[in-house]
Amino acid sequence: MQLLQTKKVKWTLLVVTWTFIFIILILPLILVVSQAFAHGWRAYLTTVSSLVTLQAINLTVAATLISIGFNLVFGVSAAWLIAFYDFPGKRLLNALIDLPFSVSPVIAGLIFILTFGRGGWLAPLFDAIHIQIVFAPPAIFLTTIFVTFPFVAREVIPVLEAKGREEEQTAALLGANLSQIMRQITFPAIKTPLATGLVLATARALGEFGAVAVVSGNIRGKTLTLSLLVQTLYNDFKFNDAFAVATILLATTVLVVTLKRRVLRRQTGKV
Repeated sequence: MQLLQTKKVKWTLLVVTWTFIFIILILPLILVVSQAFAHGWRAYLTTVSSLVTLQAINLTVAATLISIGFNLVFGVSAAWLIAFYDFPGKRLLNALIDLPFSVSPVIAGLIFILTFGRGGWLAPLFDAIHIQIVFAPPAIFLTTIFVTFPFVAREVIPVLEAKGREEEQTAALLGANLSQIMRQITFPAIKTPLATGLVLATARALGEFGAVAVVSGNIRGKTLTLSLLVQTLYNDFKFNDAFAVATILLATTVLVVTLKRRVLRRQTGKV
């Protein structure tokens, strides 16, 4: 106990921690921002307000909102099912929810290429109705959903399992319908983990690169998200433009982290 309370240990840990954080996180962020504004505010604003950047923002926001909506429905449904019911394949479903955590995003992209791409299993079906999936926005939406869908379920399931289903069963016996049970009993109990899961899913969706890079085709004005646009500009040796677009992602990351801290503060009462 005395060892942990000594000033020497305290300051050693502080120096090691802050040195690591500075080299790995703070210094790169400073360099990115400085490079973004290397040619001045006017050049920066011209880059971030260009048509290709605005199109990338629109696609990124669209993919994020669609994945959040899917996560809200699927995450709560899967959590309710796993926490409250026993059924054949329950362990398998529980394991499959974690699959995007362990599968490389590149592999996830290839899965959708094999499924919806030319020669894929479902390609004839979508060709018949003249809908293009791969190398089009729908593929980006699908891959973003794939890489983000575990977050809400994984946050909500432990809370529902710990809470039990006695309150829901009692309400049902008293004549409450499913909508009333969800609105008055279940959602108040899971609102904090649900918000945390949605924030985490948002962060992942905004910054996703590997999976969307495989299925997008990097078509300017059509399938470039912000992450892909940064890579495209960098590969074109437009380094300052790439860093300028990267600051948009940095700003959204700061916003997401702030939201997460507020959610956790409401849950624990601490910063």
